[in-house]
Amino acid sequence: DLQHIRATIILSHRATIAQSQEYATTYNRWRVEARSHLFHTLTFGNVPSRIELPVGTVPKIGLSLGERVLRRITRFDNLGMNLRPDGDGIVYYHNSPQYWIRAMDFAPYFWNEREGQRISSSVKNLKLPNKQDAMVAIATLNSTSFYWWFVLLSDGRSLSLREIEAFPIGLELMTQDVKERLSTLATELMSNFKQHSYRKDTLYRTTGKVIYEEFHQKPSKHIVDQIDRVLAKHYGLTDEELDFIINYDIKYRMGIK
Repeated sequence: DLQHIRATIILSHRATIAQSQEYATTYNRWRVEARSHLFHTLTFGNVPSRIELPVGTVPKIGLSLGERVLRRITRFDNLGMNLRPDGDGIVYYHNSPQYWIRAMDFAPYFWNEREGQRISSSVKNLKLPNKQDAMVAIATLNSTSFYWWFVLLSDGRSLSLREIEAFPIGLELMTQDVKERLSTLATELMSNFKQHSYRKDTLYRTTGKVIYEEFHQKPSKHIVDQIDRVLAKHYGLTDEELDFIINYDIKYRMGIK
């Protein structure tokens, strides 16, 4: 079975500042039977310097192709520059993703016995200047490009505002055509989300019965791929780099045996 135990191993030795260099593997997942072979299969990538990333993060960069993608996208301004506390465009997102990021233009259904219908404490929101920018952000946050960024910088468990604000979306340099295409794809994606959603119920000691909306996102992958193709043109990614993004973590995300 695939175990969900997050662990980091750091190896270091003393060096001068001029000699210092960081290398990191990608985020590795493995099944129990692969444990004895794990260290023989690790590949390290050079952690790029002179790239602005959130303080305290060491990107799980792995292959050099990931470094190339990182250098291309970090030329753009981050999403945090576009957030407005009084903005008219609202984005809802779930802060505990697994293999898929859930960003929506609606709050998923949530009800508990103690408080009735409300927004789940696991669902947070962002505000952007207008509806179109919000839909662009929704498309982008659901993309594999952003999922890769999330895995690259996070603890693999929690999606924090840090990863969202720091994501280099480059709204100011985005053409109106790209914004319209991403907004259209976001609308299509939301419809697909609703089509493949269902309600589940459980019991909690503190709140009693809970009913919440669950989403099956694998059927949305073809729309997500279209979003990544639009973003690839925006970022100037090569075909090889786009292929790397579209197929990132695909075995686990799509449940391929």
